[in-house]
Amino acid sequence: MLMQANTRITNLLEVCALKGGPSSCCMVVNQGGEPDFCEECGSPLEDGFCHNCGAGFREGASPVGPAPLDRRELSQVLRRSVGRRAYGSYALSMQQEEGMAPLRKEIDALVEQFGASPEAKESVKQNAERVAVKLLRDLGPAKAAVVSVAQEFLMRGRKLTEVSLCVSRVHPRLGQLSDLVIEVYPTSLELAVVVNGRKRDFKSHAHGLYRKLRIQVFVWDDGATVELQNARLTMDGYDAKKVRPLGPSRFVLSLDERNFELFKLLEEAKLSGAMAAGGLDSKTTLKKYSISRLPFTERLLREAGLLQAVSAEYRRRFDLKVKDGRGRSPKKLAEEALAEACDRVVPDVLSEVIVKKYHLKPTAVKSLLVVPELGAWQE
Repeated sequence: MLMQANTRITNLLEVCALKGGPSSCCMVVNQGGEPDFCEECGSPLEDGFCHNCGAGFREGASPVGPAPLDRRELSQVLRRSVGRRAYGSYALSMQQEEGMAPLRKEIDALVEQFGASPEAKESVKQNAERVAVKLLRDLGPAKAAVVSVAQEFLMRGRKLTEVSLCVSRVHPRLGQLSDLVIEVYPTSLELAVVVNGRKRDFKSHAHGLYRKLRIQVFVWDDGATVELQNARLTMDGYDAKKVRPLGPSRFVLSLDERNFELFKLLEEAKLSGAMAAGGLDSKTTLKKYSISRLPFTERLLREAGLLQAVSAEYRRRFDLKVKDGRGRSPKKLAEEALAEACDRVVPDVLSEVIVKKYHLKPTAVKSLLVVPELGAWQE
């Protein structure tokens, strides 16, 4: 932090020298130890006043601290041209408000939980930091980091369950799912629940001759083995979709649920209004999930004379879906939008005629959408 502050001071001194010599730039330090500079000319401020410009700004134009040098000034200091990307990285690094260091630390820790190339991780960190800065004031560094990283990976096609699992490695509370409720027959007053060899918290209450147990479960518990101590499962006292019995007191968990804790946090960020500019870019996403990447589907629609109509309806529906994706991946939203567009535009009779003409399997073609082709849309 101190090194970054010294570097900024050096840069600004050089700018001042270019504008009027070193004598015009005497450094003034505020009570917090940070020097205050005019965002227009870079001269030091005295009680918020710039003697060169006649006015000054203590906080600058940046949402999180003093304004950085503009591209022209930075080019003068470095004595070479500076591109937009390099300048963006420089401007972001100049954000020095308290909270940025914890924010960057949180983002780094979260991104490292995901399986991705070093280049992809670096890109996610940069994009997530830009979004998190907008959320910092409303949510704080921890929540802002979680939302920005989760949103970035969701936009890159990762599933909500995977994102929840990775995020929960840093923040276990966000990995909690709805409690598992089972009915048991107690054989002793000392009941215990053991998940993969470790005791797990639960609540218990009487239910006639039996007891109802409410057990905490998390996203990483999928496939875990649960052992009941001093209790046995009743015949119909569990959800068969979540519990696969291995015996009277042992079973395997099958948890295929959304993580509603993360979902609620994403919704909270949307309600703050700061996420408006950080959503999916429908035009860019549609290029990746275009009908042209489904050659047989495109051929059938063109032969039916409905390619243009289906494409227009597909774009319209996709635009509506990305406004409220509810944690679903762009690929899933695209599949739903295209299926609905085909169903809306293509008459059933025409679809049946073309399917018979090409001897296609009816179950594989829905309103001229060749379903197996959707696998060509890589996430």
